[in-house]
Amino acid sequence: MKRESNYNNLGYEDFVEDEKFRKWVFAPDEESQLFWETFIKNNPTKKETIQIARQIVEAIHFEEEPVNREEYIPSLTILKHKIVKQDKPGKNIRLFPNWWNKTAVILLIPFITISIYFYFSRPNTAQEGQKTQYIVPPGQKSNMILADGTRVWLNSGSTLTCFMGDELNRKVHLEGEAFFDVTKDKKNPFFVETEKYTVKVYGTSFNVRAFKEQVTSEIILEEGAVSVVTGNNEEIKLKPNQRFYINEENKYQVSAIDPEYYTCWKDNVLRVNNEELQHLIVRLERWYGVSISIPNFEKVKNLRYTLTIKTESCREMLELMRLVTPFTYTINGENITINYDI
Repeated sequence: MKRESNYNNLGYEDFVEDEKFRKWVFAPDEESQLFWETFIKNNPTKKETIQIARQIVEAIHFEEEPVNREEYIPSLTILKHKIVKQDKPGKNIRLFPNWWNKTAVILLIPFITISIYFYFSRPNTAQEGQKTQYIVPPGQKSNMILADGTRVWLNSGSTLTCFMGDELNRKVHLEGEAFFDVTKDKKNPFFVETEKYTVKVYGTSFNVRAFKEQVTSEIILEEGAVSVVTGNNEEIKLKPNQRFYINEENKYQVSAIDPEYYTCWKDNVLRVNNEELQHLIVRLERWYGVSISIPNFEKVKNLRYTLTIKTESCREMLELMRLVTPFTYTINGENITINYDI
């Protein structure tokens, strides 16, 4: 109780500076999860403050080795502007707390270079509530823990929007691919919205691939149970080791699969099984963060490949593909041209 009272008068910038708070965000254990859940329950007026502090901490990654000030100041200035713009008049955030001078500061998700855009957007109407959006660019991946304890892995080229205006904070919108390990709550389901359907979850592990530019979409259920509510309000219930797939004609099918084959991307493994080149190219562009062009694409788009990518570089991946079908290629920065000898 004494420890809890120490946080009663803190603002979100103070929570960001608190070592125990940051540890809970990055590496929560049973004790810390219980403490902060109890604190929020006993101090409902601090809920939004903690949400903002958590968002800031999730957007910052700390390393032992320092980085150049010029590398992170522009990104942090943008972050400060986004937050202060939405906050109440007269309330400021300290841009560089003391402990930031002793650590490297770079934007999260996960970073070697500052290439993810993290921002807050508060709608004009109170009914819509506050939103937090995470954007993962091609060639990057990320994982995070949401306010309710749900853990999410975001694949490259994906966007996750979290709706925080409701009391339960258990609704997100996905454009791209994500693996969810949802905190169980039988009374309050967790919702994942996509352009074509909504996934209703009570506590389970599953993968959703729903890229906006792709006409197909799928859900892979690893464990637990989910319901898929389609655009015409039809509800389909899935069992573990099942795949829900919507094709180009918006027709769906449910089939038995090995989930690990579809979800191994979160462990930095890409498996391709008899996949057409036209679909494989899109996945490889996201995986490596490159742009691939094929001059005679229409002639070769239906070629099929089976391969597994773990630690292979982009060049090594191309050499693996050449073992199946002959071609030459050139790499110019992030642009790759493949010329098939067909």
